[in-house]
Amino acid sequence: MKNLLLLVSFFILNFSFAQEIMPKLDRTTIKVGEPIQYEIKIDFKKGDKIVFPTISDSLNYHIEVLDQKIDTVKTEGKSEIVQQLELTGFEAGKFTIPSFIIQKNDKDLTTKQLEIEIQDVEVDTTKNAIFPIKPVMEEEYSIRDYWNKYWLYGIIAFIFFIIAAVLLILYIRAKSKLSGDKLYKTPYDEAKASLKALDAKKYLKRGEQKEYYTQLSFIVRRYLGRVYNFSALEILSDDLVKYIATKQDVLPDDVQKFKQFLFDADLVKFAKQEFDDSTNNMNRNWVDEFVERIKPIEIPENEDLNKDQVTGEKYKQFNNN
Repeated sequence: MKNLLLLVSFFILNFSFAQEIMPKLDRTTIKVGEPIQYEIKIDFKKGDKIVFPTISDSLNYHIEVLDQKIDTVKTEGKSEIVQQLELTGFEAGKFTIPSFIIQKNDKDLTTKQLEIEIQDVEVDTTKNAIFPIKPVMEEEYSIRDYWNKYWLYGIIAFIFFIIAAVLLILYIRAKSKLSGDKLYKTPYDEAKASLKALDAKKYLKRGEQKEYYTQLSFIVRRYLGRVYNFSALEILSDDLVKYIATKQDVLPDDVQKFKQFLFDADLVKFAKQEFDDSTNNMNRNWVDEFVERIKPIEIPENEDLNKDQVTGEKYKQFNNN
C-alpha cells in the first residue's frame, strides 16, 4: 500500500511539473523543399509568465526553419499564445520534429515529438529529357565591358600619369635652372647677370618696391657670401655690416652706405615703406659701384700664383657654390 501511494505521488508530481503539449502540423507528408506549418498553442491569463525556446534556422540535420513568429489570439473567451514555425526539408526520408520545453510560470511544459515524411520529386524523363551539364562558356569582352569593370583603375592610372608628368616638368626646369647657375664663372658674373635680370622685370615701374628690394638685397648678400666665403644669407643685417667692416678691401664709406641700404631694404620689406625715384636710383647705382669695387681679380691659369704680377693685389678665394 505504501509503495502504491508513492507511485501515485510520483505521477502526480511528474504531471504537474512536466505536462505534455500536443503541437499541430497542417500535414505530415511533403515533397522535398515544400514548406509545412508547425503550431504550438499555450493557454494563458493575465499575469502568466510564458517563455518559448530560442529556435535557430534548423531543428536538426534534416529539418530547416524557413520562418517563425509568435502571436496572441483570443477564441471563445480564452487567450492563447501561438508559436508558428514554417519548416521544410531537402532530403527524402522520415524525420522527427524534436520536442521543445516551454516554461509557464517557472514550470516546464514539453511538446510531443512529431514525425514527418519528405518525399522525392519524381521527374518524368519521357516528357522532359535530361541533358548533361554544359561546360563553362567564355564570353568575349568588348571595350565597353573592360571600361565598366576597370574604369576606376583607369582613372587612378591617369591621375598618377598627370602627377608624374608635372613632377618631370618641374624636375627638368629645376635642373635647367641649376645648370644655368653653373654657367657663371665667378660671383661677379652671377651678380651682374642677376642685376640685369632684376632691371628687366621693371618692379619699380609697377610700384612693387617690396619685391624689388627683396631681390636686390638677396643679390648683394649672395655676392658678398661668395666673394668672402661665408653664409651672408643667414645672418642679421647688423651682423653682416659688422662682418663686412672687417674686410680691408671694403671702404669705410661703402660700409656706411651698405648699412643704410640694408636699413632701407628692411623698411620696404617689413614696414611697407616706399621711396621716391631718386632714392631708388641712388641705391641701385651704389650696388653697381659696390659690386665693381670688391670684384675679385680673375684667377690665372697658374694655380701656384696667389697675387697679380702687375698690380701685386692678392686674389680672393671665393665660394663657387
